[in-house]
Amino acid sequence: MILIVIVISILLIIIYLILNYKGKIFNEPCEYLLVLGARVIDENTPCKVLESRLIKAIDYLSHVEGSKVVVSGGGSNYSTIPEAHVMERFLVKHGIDSSRIIVEDRATNTFENLKYTKKILKDIDEILIISSKYHLFRASILSRRAGFKKTYLIGSDIETSSKFKSISREVFAVIKSIFLDW
Repeated sequence: MILIVIVISILLIIIYLILNYKGKIFNEPCEYLLVLGARVIDENTPCKVLESRLIKAIDYLSHVEGSKVVVSGGGSNYSTIPEAHVMERFLVKHGIDSSRIIVEDRATNTFENLKYTKKILKDIDEILIISSKYHLFRASILSRRAGFKKTYLIGSDIETSSKFKSISREVFAVIKSIFLDW
């Protein structure tokens, strides 16, 4: 009985952190931002979750001219093209100059997104991550493990119909990341 109470308590704490995590507030523009990948529909179409992240990136990049964006995401079961290439096409189609876009197309999970991005950016210690709001807590933890010293976050919203599924999946992803993503 005590074990059940402990497990439920841990799950509730994780759910609380997922739902309420805001991250660091940034006052100055970041040189680099990272948009974490998600499923793509086809070679030119991101899913709604990814489109929401990309729209946040477009808004930021439109206001901060000196910033560059890393789009990160490899292949998946849903598409024959890496997510990062679909993301790049979407940004260019919406007015972002391709010279501002860095493509990381090998990552298959959040930790790899961050680890491979850190390899590309080498000595850069500060990053602004754009992902879904429910994903910010885990992205923040993993960014430190990947070597970023300062992490700022912007969260995009998701459709109400998929929130329960996304948050439920994220709870188990947080647990997995705590133990396995090093």
